[in-house]
Amino acid sequence: MRPGQLDGWEPLARIAVACLVTAEEAGRLDDERVETLIAASPQELDGVRAAAGDRAVGVRCEITDGDTMNEAASLCGTADVLVAAFADETDIPLELLLARAQGTRTQVYKQLLTSAETASVAGVLETGPAGLVIGAGHLADLDKAAAVLRAERHAQLDLVPLEVVRSKPVGMGYRGCIDTTHLFDGDEGMIIGSTSSGGIFVCAEVHHLPYINLRPFRVNAGAVHSYVFGTETMAYITDLAAGEKCYVVNPGGRFREAMVGRIKVELRPMRLVEARYGDTTVNAFLQDDWHVRVMSAEGKPLNLTEVVPGTLLLGRITEPGRHVGIKVDEEISEF
Repeated sequence: MRPGQLDGWEPLARIAVACLVTAEEAGRLDDERVETLIAASPQELDGVRAAAGDRAVGVRCEITDGDTMNEAASLCGTADVLVAAFADETDIPLELLLARAQGTRTQVYKQLLTSAETASVAGVLETGPAGLVIGAGHLADLDKAAAVLRAERHAQLDLVPLEVVRSKPVGMGYRGCIDTTHLFDGDEGMIIGSTSSGGIFVCAEVHHLPYINLRPFRVNAGAVHSYVFGTETMAYITDLAAGEKCYVVNPGGRFREAMVGRIKVELRPMRLVEARYGDTTVNAFLQDDWHVRVMSAEGKPLNLTEVVPGTLLLGRITEPGRHVGIKVDEEISEF
């Protein structure tokens, strides 16, 4: 904000206040609510720093070409905060700034041209900038940007050990591979199940295959009727399509959002794996092949052909009763 906007305003306790100022304004600003002074341009930075006292100091840089980009990059490590205001809707210069600021005290913020930039900006160099700046003339964009950022967050949910009670070939069936626009880590996969009571952790195709290349973007997810579990909702494999979101999980129960690139359905031999946790039984129909992996309760991938009654697998148990993937308060029986 600007100094004049402070009049008559009492910020909430959790809000840290930063003011965009010239060197002259910084010299006159004596307001204990302001924790950080942001120089309005690189040319004002030295004057603002001289007037800042023990307050943090930042700088706003308008970046329109190579020269202004290099000027901003040169300030990484010399200011606490760098607000990058790009003339164009591009993230390549932001990548360069984040790389230059890495390992320094400088936190890079990007000033958004529109709230539509939020999703792409938040993931630049995986971690994204330290924060986003939204113009006061478009306060409605705050809600839009906040909604996107909330969706980008990881969720932590409980996974449980499931004891296998049945594992057997069941003949041919249509199975779907979920190919995403993301790359899976070595311990990631998806939760797949036939009922809304829960599912089994099916690994991504990131583990050794002797005859074909790995598919680090794919989960061989099982029969087409199966649910793919998210953090709050679930979707049938056949409901997923390019551009839809799905959820990737690791053995620690961290769910993260990914995007579906395609669903690949083929007729294949299938195996039924049924497992129990307490009084709840879940199952998954998976392609009956050695190269399909499921996650053991110890967080180790197992070839599907190794899974027998008594094997402990990792999975998720949920409260049953869903309509179009959303929890509903009605009695629903699935078996």
